[in-house]
Amino acid sequence: MLVKKIIAFCLLPALLLLNTPNLLPQEKFSYVIGPEDILDVSVWQHPELNRVVTVRPDGKISFSLIGDVDASGLTPAELDEAITKRLSKYVQNPEVTVIVTTVGIRSKQVLVLGQVARPGPYLIGKGLTVLEAIAMAGSYTETASLEKVTITRRRPGESPKVTEANLKKVILGGNTTEDFTVMPGDIVYVPKKTSAWDIFDRWFVRGLLPIMVFFVAIHTLAGD
Repeated sequence: MLVKKIIAFCLLPALLLLNTPNLLPQEKFSYVIGPEDILDVSVWQHPELNRVVTVRPDGKISFSLIGDVDASGLTPAELDEAITKRLSKYVQNPEVTVIVTTVGIRSKQVLVLGQVARPGPYLIGKGLTVLEAIAMAGSYTETASLEKVTITRRRPGESPKVTEANLKKVILGGNTTEDFTVMPGDIVYVPKKTSAWDIFDRWFVRGLLPIMVFFVAIHTLAGD
């Protein structure tokens, strides 16, 4: 009887985890600057500071008065803010505008990994969605789990942000809100389906079984 109670107690967390809804934030993406992009940076009423610059392979640009600035991984608005903040030491109330005039080849790539026919980097066009990126990689395989496809985005100085998409809803139910727009530098990962044995092995054999053995051993020793 005691062993049955222990098993029920230990299995409850696993059942709760299996039925936990998706709690990841659904981030709305905007264009992110990358290497080889060409930027038109202008400062209002200061034409001597206006520059057309190319983002170097190290992700930086060089700008008058302030030197090197991290650009890769930022949106134009974020780079605008960064330049404005540093430039304000030299120019009173600068009004900076950053425009991406040409998108570099490397800045057009998205990496598609996991359960797809041809994993690897792919050039993407404007407005490409997760499902379309997967199609470029030869579509998903029979072992793919479409309910938990992840899109990972990295930005300078920040931890990677992961958004989860349920493409099964897109395909079967026409719910296009789950088919997010991918941006250059994103990593799309299609996981493998989780079988009943995988769940049993992860939560019971390697997780809960040692705990059960411990409780049984304690009970046995206490009985002795």
